[in-house]
Amino acid sequence: MRLKASRIGLFCLAVLFTGPSSAWAFVTPVQTDSIGPTQTNWDTTTPNLFGQNPLVFSQFDPRLGVLQSVNLTMSFSTQTIASMTFFTPATIRISDALPGTNTGTTINLGGPTNGPASTLLSASAPVFTYTRTYGQQAGQPLPQTFSTLLRPGNDLFLTPDAHTGNFTNSFSGSKTLTITDPRQLALFTGTGTFGLPASATAFRAMHTDSNGAYFMEHFAGVTVKLSYTYVPEPSSVALLGLGGGLLLVGGFRRRRAAAAGLPASSSRAGA
Repeated sequence: MRLKASRIGLFCLAVLFTGPSSAWAFVTPVQTDSIGPTQTNWDTTTPNLFGQNPLVFSQFDPRLGVLQSVNLTMSFSTQTIASMTFFTPATIRISDALPGTNTGTTINLGGPTNGPASTLLSASAPVFTYTRTYGQQAGQPLPQTFSTLLRPGNDLFLTPDAHTGNFTNSFSGSKTLTITDPRQLALFTGTGTFGLPASATAFRAMHTDSNGAYFMEHFAGVTVKLSYTYVPEPSSVALLGLGGGLLLVGGFRRRRAAAAGLPASSSRAGA
């Protein structure tokens, strides 16, 4: 028991004398806010979002201690609804690649609204393309419509060209970010709240060598999780060190009394 008390005392003093260190840092509870699947394109000016935008979070309360980092995770999901209608024998190709890029639906998370405009995280779904040649073989009736809204297994059901096993025509992923720059940390510190603006952008285009029509619609949603890593305020560390010092003093006295063949109470009385 005495050995255990001495170890606890040494640990407490180590925390005191090593000062603020990530080794002794604490992490606040995770805050979460989200925007449900909403038809793109959307941003902070879109009125019919399934959620608030900017996403709202509480600042780090400086009374807890010194903020070391902001930990962010952005999870996102996208879904495509598409159809193509053949009126004459043709090849139709529809795509959601953003112009001049090889990226699909893109989600961006901006920096705190109480600071300068910036982008913290950006993520993109793969490009979804749908290509069909129809009506050029005998027995293929016209007009005919292929769609992602039909049941899998239906001959008219559409799946993305490069993802033929994707029967939901959807994609999901996540990105993480740890912020340690003191200038950025200052924007997250206070006793109020701040917003992180989000946006989702998609594009649609059709190419055909004959007569046809198409429809393409995109949905995107995002969830952001945020927590703070911090070192407790100095007064808390000082109290920890004081308690460790008292444990060590008590342990030294007990050992000295034991070496002299005296009870620990006699050692305290003669001190």
